[in-house]
Amino acid sequence: MPDPIRILLFGAGNRGAQTYGRYGQTHPQNIRFVAVAEPNPIRRAQFAADHYISPERQFTNWQDALSAGKIADAVINATQDEMHHDSTIAALNVGYDVLLEKPIATTLSETLHIVRTAEETNRLLMICHVLRYTDFFQKVKAIFQSGRLGQVINISHSENVSYFHMAHSYVRGNWRNLALSAPMILAKSCHDLDLLYWFLDEKVTHLSSFGDLRHFKAENAPPGAPDRCTDGCPAAESCTFYAPRIYLDSLPIKQAVSRADNPMLRFIGKTSINHPQFAKALGKVIPPVRKLTEYSGWPRNTITEYPQDDAAVVDALRTGPYGHCVYRTDNDVVDHQVVSMRFESGITATLTMHGHSHEEGRMLRVDGSRATLLGKFSYSESWLEVHEHGSGAIERFTFASEVEQASGHGGGDDGLMNTFIQAMRGEQTPLTSARNSLESHLMAFAAEGARLGNVMVDMDQFREKSI
Repeated sequence: MPDPIRILLFGAGNRGAQTYGRYGQTHPQNIRFVAVAEPNPIRRAQFAADHYISPERQFTNWQDALSAGKIADAVINATQDEMHHDSTIAALNVGYDVLLEKPIATTLSETLHIVRTAEETNRLLMICHVLRYTDFFQKVKAIFQSGRLGQVINISHSENVSYFHMAHSYVRGNWRNLALSAPMILAKSCHDLDLLYWFLDEKVTHLSSFGDLRHFKAENAPPGAPDRCTDGCPAAESCTFYAPRIYLDSLPIKQAVSRADNPMLRFIGKTSINHPQFAKALGKVIPPVRKLTEYSGWPRNTITEYPQDDAAVVDALRTGPYGHCVYRTDNDVVDHQVVSMRFESGITATLTMHGHSHEEGRMLRVDGSRATLLGKFSYSESWLEVHEHGSGAIERFTFASEVEQASGHGGGDDGLMNTFIQAMRGEQTPLTSARNSLESHLMAFAAEGARLGNVMVDMDQFREKSI
């Protein structure tokens, strides 16, 4: 058996520690973390302890880590979006192969620079478009290729961002402001644009886009609402976005579990909401119940280094960005956007992204000349149905939902990592190389330009000017 790939991690935050770190702990035969670069001393120390990283291989930033020379086989870059360009260029030039979180970069010029540098240095640069690696979307791709749908005519794809995810990431969080991050259509939906490109294996010729920030504005604040939810908001009981209910009570997570297809999970979720004291008593003897009643995962674990401690969560809400009233922040990204596309063969498609869904998930409808494909990929359930036009026959495929998976993104996180290891060993060509992933980024940048300029974009001209 080959030795595990030695990994230098840039960024031991949620993705770095919880996703890639967990994979390293459960797949020690595949990877071994030998160094970490993380400015937060608590996160850095915890990651180093979890992976037995020696003190001399613990760095406060990626610059110091790279100045130590090539001390690993590859870099996993899980830094913030705006750090992707400089850190990835530097790692490639040192001679590292890189697994890079999406988006590639926050600007078109930086995105192109990264892709070109990977090719010029002849290094593996793989992008974390994890949805290509899920069983669900692999099946969608197979159905496209099978010809069962006949001639594909139209695709309607929607990314339904849950109300609390929108509030957490794009109103209160790191992606709330265009000056601090990428446009939301890129930061959140380059996954979806990538899927459309991958399903059809053809490029968009023209696209247009509309979207705006409609709801999260000061004029929509409840009367008397203070700057923080913890400052005695008169609308605490009625406001959907009341921070203590999201982070302290973890109500949205419990609601998501209560909608699961699995009857036992559904029971656990409903009991934790309707009979919390009984659920806590059950949790003393049933671990899955305790995991929910004492929940400390996302998004709670992103606002404090001590998510198991209620007092630490309350303190984070009182002092940090996640306790702000959603109507009184400096957010300026859209909360809804639509992209209309025409592909090379004449297929039309729409992508709808919005942040006001009751649950997190994606919906898909593909209409062909012989059949219609319907699908739902969500936290609580995942399924596909092929509806044949002539016979009326329906074939249904079901998949483990996000809540049932040990691996995040419907199993895509582990699929991504397995492929990265195989690519490092020369055993497989990755689905999401930098060049393959570039097209979705071009589509996203063009869509944002179309939205802001209220124009239709000729993608051939856009590519010619860009590339």
